[in-house]
Formats: sequence, C-alpha cells, structure tokens
Amino acid sequence: MERFIQHTPLFIRHFSTQIWPFPVHNHNHFELVFIHSGNGVHQLNGEEIPYQGSCLFLLSPSDYHIFIIKEETEFSVLKFNNRYLDGTSSDTAKSEWNKVIDQLLVISNTSGTKLVNSAEELDKIHHLMRMIVSEWETSHGGSSEVLLYLIRSVFAIIKKNAFQSLGSAMVVNENLPVSIMNYIHKEIHSPAKLSLVVLSAHFNMAPSHLSSLFKRQTGSPIKKYISDYKSKLIENRLKHSDALMKEISNEFGFADMSHFNKFVKKQMGVNPKDIRKK
Repeated sequence: MERFIQHTPLFIRHFSTQIWPFPVHNHNHFELVFIHSGNGVHQLNGEEIPYQGSCLFLLSPSDYHIFIIKEETEFSVLKFNNRYLDGTSSDTAKSEWNKVIDQLLVISNTSGTKLVNSAEELDKIHHLMRMIVSEWETSHGGSSEVLLYLIRSVFAIIKKNAFQSLGSAMVVNENLPVSIMNYIHKEIHSPAKLSLVVLSAHFNMAPSHLSSLFKRQTGSPIKKYISDYKSKLIENRLKHSDALMKEISNEFGFADMSHFNKFVKKQMGVNPKDIRKK
C-alpha cells in the first residue's frame, strides 16, 4: 500500500473520471472527498461503501482507500493538514477546529452514521465546493482568506448535520438522549461538567432516571459513552497532531500525566507513547 505525502497545508483537486487514477493508499494529511455525481463503491479501510449522487467522506491520515467507479464520477478533494483550519494565530477560533475534525472523525466511524444525509444540505456543500475550486484556481493554488472561510463553512454545515445523523442512527423518536449526547460532545474537555450529578441537574432529572433512559435509548451506559468518546478523540489527537502529550492531557482536563496514562491504558490497552509511535 502506498502512502501519499503532502508538504503544503492545503491542496485541492477537482476532476471527473471513469477510472480511479490512484492505487490503494493512505496519507500524511486529512482528506475531504466530495462526490458531485456518479456511482460506484468506496473501499475504505477494507469496508465497501456504495455511493450514488452527492455524498462526502472525511478521511484521517491512517485511513486507506480506493474508489471502484461504475458510472463516471465527479470529485472535489480537499487535502489539508491539522493546522490549516486554525487560520492565523490571532484568530479567536484557532483552538476549536482541531476539536471539530476530531469529533467528525469519531462520528464518521460510528456504524450506520453518515456525516450528511440531507439532499438539501449536500446541495449547499456542492455549491460551496464549486466556489472553493474556483477560488483555488483563481489564486493559482495559493491559500487565501476567502478560501479559508469557504472551507470552514463547509465544515460548519457538516458538523451541524453530523450530530443530527448520529442522533438519528442511535435514537428513534426520542430527543432527550440526542440532547445529552450533544451536551457531552460540547463539554468533553470539561470533566466536572460531565459528572452524573451535574448532567442530571442540567437536564432536570434524577440521576438514576437519566442514566437508565440514556442506556435504554442508546444501548450504552452514559459513563461508558463519555469514556469511549473521549478515548477516540484522544487517540485521534495522539495519531494525527503534533501536540505534546502533556498538552493533550491538559486539554481533556486530567489532573496529571499519571491519570492521563492510566485512562489511555485502560481504554485502549496500550500506553499513549505506543499509540504515538505507531
């Protein structure tokens, strides 16, 4: 399997083809693949995912993939590193975009969950991708403020729809567990806000009732859901960012490195250093 290496923070490719021109590969960057039209199969990490018409895929550096095209397919592909969406150091949103990508990668790996299901929302992304490609070509492959904010707009739409898709996949005719999950996703970096006492007070419910309702609707105890979600975010950060392990530990509210190491070891069966080495 080949590994494609990119040294620039952003590269954009737009093309139509009847034969996917690349071998099975992974990357040293993130990739957002938007399909405007066509049909076929996306082989992603050994799994076959049929596609038809507009759809999108978000890939991490460790993902390997290839497209088997059945009908001519039009692609727009954004290749970017984990720093690109941060923008300038003075941007107040700088620290948030890594978290957004982490959350979307976790959701995209949840069984039965698509990042965007709505045809209307996919159409919005379709038009934004056209504008992104046009701006990229106009700037001759150079980044610009316009390009940055167009791409951020795409991810804002994806994020909004991804949480709705997650709720639809896990909960039927019940809004409260979706609200609880959204609260957990928002506050995952603040452990004090995720205690059962605080959660139950926030949703004005008895702790036992909130806990049993969440498990009944999602199939997962609420504490396990929090730990699993946090561990996946930490794993992505260890694998795909250059943040120091102490910085990651602080970001997720651990008291010290000892607690961080114990959590990772318990959740993943290996030490943080071993995950980073891989």
